[in-house]
Amino acid sequence: MARIKIKFKLNPGREGVSLGKLSKQTENIELFLRSLASDLGLDASTDMWRAKDFKNGSCIYEANYDAVVDDDVAEEFTECAKSLALAAIGNAKSSAQLISKIPQKISFETREKFSNLRERLDHDEPLGICIFDANNKGKNKWKWSYIDKLQFEELGRSVEKEIKYYGAVMGFAYEWTPGADKPFIIVRELNTGDLVKCLYRDDDYSKIAKIFQKKKAVIIISGEITLNQITNKQEVTYANDFEYAPEFSQDDYEKFFGCAEGLSGNLSSADFIALGRRDD
Repeated sequence: MARIKIKFKLNPGREGVSLGKLSKQTENIELFLRSLASDLGLDASTDMWRAKDFKNGSCIYEANYDAVVDDDVAEEFTECAKSLALAAIGNAKSSAQLISKIPQKISFETREKFSNLRERLDHDEPLGICIFDANNKGKNKWKWSYIDKLQFEELGRSVEKEIKYYGAVMGFAYEWTPGADKPFIIVRELNTGDLVKCLYRDDDYSKIAKIFQKKKAVIIISGEITLNQITNKQEVTYANDFEYAPEFSQDDYEKFFGCAEGLSGNLSSADFIALGRRDD
């Protein structure tokens, strides 16, 4: 078992740090650490990161994850944090290559929060990040990296915040705002329960009105969708098709049984389903 720990140096080379800067940078550091922990399946709740071993001069402290984890998890956390730091400090030629090596499991939200560590930094002020490498067999298991405001900003620009595609949203009509400059309806998505904003043209007013005639009907709205990869929220920025979802009767439901005969092999349907649901 191991502990995850990482050091930060605020206002390096200077004496002390203003309380406003200390407060904001500490908040952003915690948000980044919690987001990365969540990416790796760790508890990302508040108060899971504890600061200790403060040093005078520039503000230096060690952030510790407040639980022991498996050695491979600690190593994975270290490698993920290291990949972000290396991508940020890479030069113009190597930066793109280093960014491409950031593990896929690091979410766009975590990359954005790491880039946000630039907030409250002066243009000539770096932030020191020191990553603990338990596998380093030498005496010095800590290695400092210094990342300035422009380097954080460059990494932030590499994050593709939005993607657009043609698709559909299925759910229940929740709200209608026909009087807005850009009229829209809100749909409560069927699977996630998320509220999705769907913009439409004035010419489609009658189609929207028809949707609201059935209070509990499931509707499908198709069109151009914008997905925010930071918040993982989607919005239909141009809806052009509106319809009710097909209604299934009990007879339709019964037809599903036996349609994949032999799929479960020698297991009963109940045992086959239970096997697929096991976490282990």
